[in-house]
Amino acid sequence: MLTSFYTALSGIGANSQTINVIGNNLANINTTAYKGSRTNFAEMLGGISYSADGNPIQTGLGAVCAGVLPLHNQGSIQTTGRSTDVAMSGNGFFIVSTGTGFAYTRAGNFGFSGTGELVNSDGFTVVGYMAGGGIINSSATLAPITIQGSRNLPPRATTTLGITANLDSQAATNSTFSTAVQVFDTLGLAHTVTYTFTKTGPTGWSWDAAIPASDQGGLTTDPPISVGAGAFTFNSQGVLTTPAANEALSITGLANGAADMDIIFEIYDPSGNPRFTGNSGASATSSVTQDGYASSTLRDVAIDGNGVIRGIFDNGQVNPLAQLAIANFNNPEGLIKFTGTTFVKAASSGEPSVGTARTGGRGTVNGNSLELSNVDIAEQFTSLIIAQRGYQANSRVISTTDELYQEAINLKR
Repeated sequence: MLTSFYTALSGIGANSQTINVIGNNLANINTTAYKGSRTNFAEMLGGISYSADGNPIQTGLGAVCAGVLPLHNQGSIQTTGRSTDVAMSGNGFFIVSTGTGFAYTRAGNFGFSGTGELVNSDGFTVVGYMAGGGIINSSATLAPITIQGSRNLPPRATTTLGITANLDSQAATNSTFSTAVQVFDTLGLAHTVTYTFTKTGPTGWSWDAAIPASDQGGLTTDPPISVGAGAFTFNSQGVLTTPAANEALSITGLANGAADMDIIFEIYDPSGNPRFTGNSGASATSSVTQDGYASSTLRDVAIDGNGVIRGIFDNGQVNPLAQLAIANFNNPEGLIKFTGTTFVKAASSGEPSVGTARTGGRGTVNGNSLELSNVDIAEQFTSLIIAQRGYQANSRVISTTDELYQEAINLKR
């Protein structure tokens, strides 16, 4: 009995499966972060016998599809300009909550739902680590990334204030130089603190900080109210020698009901270098810093290479709101396709190693970008030709075998 009918039939089935896989690859060539697949064949074997010289005799019984292997190689990165689009470059998957568990995806075409949750294109909520007090704890439990409650930034009262300036060593005694700094109270209202520096001697200056009398309920015509005072001494090289430490301002009794403010006047920067110099040259302020701000609303978000989602507010503040969680697998080829662009873990994939981008072998997150499909159209069409020829060749084996059977039937005539 000829087995070539069944051998060729198995070849047709295997090549048909390959054509199906290629067709699916080509259908998803524009699917975000789609990972192409390829078909693996294996030979089906019959029984074994041995020749006179002891060598094994094994007759093949055709081919079988031994598996469809997903190819998780990197797809190209395309810039989209959309702030909630993200792409993974390197190893790792974004994590989403399906409602019954976690799923994993490379497709970062995210957006915000009506309730402020960050969701993917399949409608699943993206999970990560939420910020608390501007600090992100990547050791915390995974939670849905929700921005709704972070859209309003409460005011922050000024606690530190710094001025970098030169006070002219050649200025006449009793000459003055003034500069103004805007600070914010606990209600987010701005107040102007005016510093007046007065030359007191060859190497000495005094300073006084004052606010308008109207800030404490006085008239606009009333003299300003002092909130701090002190003195500077410079050496012969124009280097500040006294005071030896930062000083303080005290703003109390604000008419708008805001809390009293104790503000550190940073005469020295965080590295201990004096902010003031006493060199020959015009008295001038080169920079002013303070850490307070008014209340504001969220204008946009930006996602950096570590997956940190930062809120950009109307008042210019940029604050961390959350961080994307990234999962890595020992065998990503063992993941099971779930819904749309998502996968779920399986025994063959191993358990996910969850952390953040750029740690533990995980890749980099690219903001304003998406990963494209990794399907190579030229490669797919070449494979399609080969599969087509394989199908045709096996079909020819069936027609030839049929002719042989016909000849055997004709022997009786």
